[in-house]
Amino acid sequence: MVLYAPESLISLKRNFKKINQVFLEFYIWPLHLDFKMYISRLATITSYVSLSTATTVTYSGFYDDDTASVTELACWKGGRIVEGQDWAKLGEVTYQIAGYEGVDGPNSSLCGSCWSLSYGAISRSVLVLSSAQVGSGFETSLTVMNSLTGGKAEQLGRVNVTAYQTELLDCGVASEPTEGERKMVVGGNWYSNWFYDNFT
Repeated sequence: MVLYAPESLISLKRNFKKINQVFLEFYIWPLHLDFKMYISRLATITSYVSLSTATTVTYSGFYDDDTASVTELACWKGGRIVEGQDWAKLGEVTYQIAGYEGVDGPNSSLCGSCWSLSYGAISRSVLVLSSAQVGSGFETSLTVMNSLTGGKAEQLGRVNVTAYQTELLDCGVASEPTEGERKMVVGGNWYSNWFYDNFT
């Protein structure tokens, strides 16, 4: 004898499966992605902190000279200083820049790196585009050093800072996002991809 389940029971089981799928898609999976991104971000921050170093920073009038040529920067190479940028004068550079003692030429891995400099409770991010011309550590503009020291750059001359390499985004440098990264902005799930494909 064959037993048939009531249609209402079959419908209930189907609905339960749908509800369970929706719950996983809308609630559990996004949390999983958020957690993975959080762990990744935490690992990145931890690695940056572990690489922090005690150094010094001073200023040079060169970095405040808007008419100075970018060819004078140690990282200048082949007609370009930063990929995608065609600056000719320092006044055209839109980032806070600095020189660093570790830069020994245009092929240095430090060229184009972003560093966070902390003096007391104040931090400023600088993009390394040259070498330090005076002594060791970092060398930046009077404007940047004043913002770091509360307007005391000329009075202090050189100060001790804590420096660590950070993301280029912290210096205002951002590459064009990929198609996948654009979709991840709205969640990275099937429904967010559908929204992205149809409404962006």
